[in-house]
Amino acid sequence: MPPKAKATKAKKDAKPKSKKPLSGFMLFSKEMRPKVKAEDPDLTFGGIGKRLGELWRGLSDGEKAKYAKK
Repeated sequence: MPPKAKATKAKKDAKPKSKKPLSGFMLFSKEMRPKVKAEDPDLTFGGIGKRLGELWRGLSDGEKAKYAKK
């Protein structure tokens, strides 16, 4: 039986994909993550995410709009 030929990979486009703008929550998280980490350095990555979610839900619509505009 003859040896099997190796499959060749399809070439990917060299163009980088355009990224979507960050959501309001992600902008808020980027700003607040160091502050949350400084307040409680023992929090795990998941714990920090939960705390950021709690803070985000506690914001008024006007405060959230500030992050959505950026």
